[in-house]
Amino acid sequence: MTRIRRDPEAGRTLAELILGIVVVSAVIALIGTIVLPGRWYFLGGVIAGAVTAVLLVINMYDSIEVAISLNEKRARSYASRHAVIRILITAVLLGIAIWINIYTFAGMALGVASLKVSGLLHGPMQTLFRKLLKEEGTETGKHET
Repeated sequence: MTRIRRDPEAGRTLAELILGIVVVSAVIALIGTIVLPGRWYFLGGVIAGAVTAVLLVINMYDSIEVAISLNEKRARSYASRHAVIRILITAVLLGIAIWINIYTFAGMALGVASLKVSGLLHGPMQTLFRKLLKEEGTETGKHET
């Protein structure tokens, strides 16, 4: 999974972010399905939100990869256009979710927000990722690939 990008370091970071999305969404789903009365709607929303978050982060990485090969003006335009597309897609999916049920909307919103939380928890996710791959950390904090 760490080789999903041409740059191994970017691929590893992307894989760690995806792992974070999965872990955070699983925790949210577990808590929500225990506490909320609309547990199946909520669970469906969290799953849809997590899938959306994974696709959004992959699109972000692809956009960055393309943008760095363009001149400054075209890169800015390209990156802005893709950011707007990501926002619109998220808004449409949240609109559909609220139309289905308020619990679906809440789950979807939290599932999408797991992307942000995953970014904030990037350090612990690196450690978890290293343990899952049974790697040893180096003195400088970089990982062996």
